[in-house]
Amino acid sequence: MPESLLESGSEFDRTKVLLARWLRENAESTRVLTRDELSALGTDRRFAAGWRVDIETASGVQPFRVLIDERFPYSPIRVASNTADHYLRHPHVEPGGLLCLPRRPAPTAGIEQAIVTALSDALALVGEWEDPVVVKAEFQREFVSYWNRGKDKGATPIRSLLDATNKHTRRIAVWFGDGYTLAGETSQQLLSWLKNRGRSQESKVVPGAFIYLDEPPVLPFPQRPGELFAMLQQHAHSAAALLAQLPAQGDLVLVAQAPSPSGDGLIGMTISTPKNFDGFRKSNRLRPQAKFALWKMKSDLGRTSIDRFDSAWIHGRGLNRDQRRLEASTALILGCGSLGSQVAHRLAQSGVGRLVLADPEQLSAANVGRHALGIDSVNMNKAAALAGTLRLHFPHLQQTDDHPISWQSLYDQNPEIFERASVIVSCLGEWSADGQLGEWHARQSGAPPVVYGWLDEFGTASHAIVLSGTGPALGCVLGPDGTLRTPETLWNRDGLVQAEPACGTLFQPYGPIDAGLAEALVSRLCLDVLTGKAKVPCHRVHAGSTSQLMEAGGQWSADHLKYRPTGFEGPFGYERPLDVCGRCQSCQNPR
Repeated sequence: MPESLLESGSEFDRTKVLLARWLRENAESTRVLTRDELSALGTDRRFAAGWRVDIETASGVQPFRVLIDERFPYSPIRVASNTADHYLRHPHVEPGGLLCLPRRPAPTAGIEQAIVTALSDALALVGEWEDPVVVKAEFQREFVSYWNRGKDKGATPIRSLLDATNKHTRRIAVWFGDGYTLAGETSQQLLSWLKNRGRSQESKVVPGAFIYLDEPPVLPFPQRPGELFAMLQQHAHSAAALLAQLPAQGDLVLVAQAPSPSGDGLIGMTISTPKNFDGFRKSNRLRPQAKFALWKMKSDLGRTSIDRFDSAWIHGRGLNRDQRRLEASTALILGCGSLGSQVAHRLAQSGVGRLVLADPEQLSAANVGRHALGIDSVNMNKAAALAGTLRLHFPHLQQTDDHPISWQSLYDQNPEIFERASVIVSCLGEWSADGQLGEWHARQSGAPPVVYGWLDEFGTASHAIVLSGTGPALGCVLGPDGTLRTPETLWNRDGLVQAEPACGTLFQPYGPIDAGLAEALVSRLCLDVLTGKAKVPCHRVHAGSTSQLMEAGGQWSADHLKYRPTGFEGPFGYERPLDVCGRCQSCQNPR
């Protein structure tokens, strides 16, 4: 029978005894809370023990409840007010009267210090409640949390695609779905998002309003449309003019944004007007005064939460300085195999706004173990299946196109795709394809930079190279047979490329960890190129451990050992110099 984490002799049991002893010796009075009292706290958190204590202060006796859960002493001591009435009436109070105190080290460092600190923090917080200026400031600091806690029961949340950097009150587009409401800048944006998410049926988009408040709302929040309009009149002067232009019937979604010391926050509201009402013309062409009168007399105001689904929030919570630049970039990825698929996925996660994928091959089951796609995509074209997955997972991206053809065919049919790319990423994995791409790139004038990525034998090292089209060419790095002119690894046996018992089934034997290391190397270089942080040209290398190489039957080259720290046998990354070789075709026959 498994032992209980709370049994006699456990760390929980030992520290609980120490805490109870300290409370008895130092509090004005102490009483152990009953199981019913613990259950009546009305929170999702399960408390294992608690005490009702009276703490003597200069102004009198202050009652608290001291609580510990089943993870104690690895979880903090919690303190609650002696009544739940403080919830949504005072700042930093959670359901059940739990006080939201500053985060402190776990009590494992010392029970006495932990309880003294917790009670001191609790007394300081309760003392702040006496100052209305402090109370207002604290409510405004975390106004989104208080708004969401007081939202209507069963309210439909809003998913926002809105540009939070645009602080102008304006008309927006709204779509009502099952389980959520979608708000965006335009109907086109919403329809594109829904299409990427796989919605094929026609979607009706209606107008809504975005309102910027000059300061956050504080409790008590508006309960009726009239109270909302009074708040808007004081803190959003242009809101009335916008609302007067919107339909008076049905559900009108309002998204409000306000500044706070922690950054701008979004809150949601819905003005719901019944379809049948007396005393007003049943038309959306009411005069502004009649609309506001209708809303005040016949409508309900619902409060709801907002989840940000916009690119700036998903890719950095609004703090990524490179986000807008990445969102405006286009990455053309040639080859969607084990490396290219992972790079495409990582660039999408990083917020690159437009991805164009090209690969003529189908996914095989043998490749699933190191590919971004799973078993459901076997026998599907890699580029098409990957693009569909990325659209589904990242519907906010501006464009994800697929071309189930070779890069040469894509160039013959649509050369403008290459011209418009911010970066071309070659994960082709074959010299016959990479070599021709390198030759083409060296002949172009003004072509975008090309990033090449590949792995050495058995995944023992990986490479990422970026070339600009001027200066060194791919032939300066790879010889006429596609091997490195200055290799990282040396091999003295055959069988470096494996084959299945079928025609044309050669493959490199490396696993998902090796592919992941190469993906990180190539993806990082792509992002550095797109954000102007990489010098071009450059050659980055990730070398595996010496034991991995020796186990595979290889050894480090003399050139590699120039960069490997003396006596170090683990994996590491470094950057090689990349210069014009003077020997390759591109050097001998410059454009």
